[in-house]
Amino acid sequence: MTVRDERPRLADRGPDLAARGARPVPVAPPACPDDLPRYLGALRRLSDADDLAVAYAGCTIAVDVAGRDGSAAGLVLAYSERSSAARRLGDLPQARRDAEAAADLLEVSGAQPQSAMAALLLSRRLAVRLDLGDLESADALLAAAPFGAELPDEPEFLLLRYVRGRLHAAVGRPGEGLADLYRCGERVATLRADHPGVLPWRSAAATVLTGIGAAEAAERLAAEEVALTRRHGLASALGRALRIQGQVRPGPAGMAAAEEAVRVLQGTPRRFERATALVDLGGLLNLARRRPQARRVLRDGLELAQECGSPALVARARTYYAGRAPGRC
Repeated sequence: MTVRDERPRLADRGPDLAARGARPVPVAPPACPDDLPRYLGALRRLSDADDLAVAYAGCTIAVDVAGRDGSAAGLVLAYSERSSAARRLGDLPQARRDAEAAADLLEVSGAQPQSAMAALLLSRRLAVRLDLGDLESADALLAAAPFGAELPDEPEFLLLRYVRGRLHAAVGRPGEGLADLYRCGERVATLRADHPGVLPWRSAAATVLTGIGAAEAAERLAAEEVALTRRHGLASALGRALRIQGQVRPGPAGMAAAEEAVRVLQGTPRRFERATALVDLGGLLNLARRRPQARRVLRDGLELAQECGSPALVARARTYYAGRAPGRC
């Protein structure tokens, strides 16, 4: 179905993010909306390689192509993919706007409400709400979605299961969260794709396990993920794994992991992940009663959290800056 996209131009902030890329999009532009799946698939591979500014710029091209042709399906794909790139870049308000724009167009696009496209979009809508700390609306969105407890095992549905597991845990359903996350681990092992760069289920499960007192299992999973990402992985994946290890491993070893996470993430485009690592480290420094260092780290974390637009992370940074020490996970 074709539509005229008369919403405010969601590409308006594109130049700001795209300017962070130092090179043009290395993919032949889409000739027409029918060519968008090929083009956006290539951009997704760039995103997965942390070439995020370039991927974002390419997604803005896709939005323009689909918009000129009035292709609702093309706009859903383009906005959804750009939401993912914006979220990874740490522009959470833009990520949410793009994800909701895609959701607004999903029904008129002709996509089935339980399709892989719909599942992928739902996972992205949930993920950005988790980053924003908007747990109530994320849980309501999940409850209203036309997906049951059992999901197919295609990649798009596997991502939805992973995000659903994180949400279950965040709102106080750790058993359901762990069931989803362990199922993710089983499935990626079957697919021979069990790597944190594909799906970091171990670190997500480690956080949940720490919260229910299963410290030994949590430390084991976190250590496995760190080892995997050290051997073969992006710096951002290693930084995330180290950040979680810092939260689940007590004492100086946990502090060392948290400090390394900040150093590793410094050279990546994952601004929200870096902000979270700074805030987490600041909290650990508070626990260790190293207040001057904690305040320096938390100033940087607070500034970056504000730039990313996450009220929840901003609030946590301010709480730690005031001197309060965190609970473990």
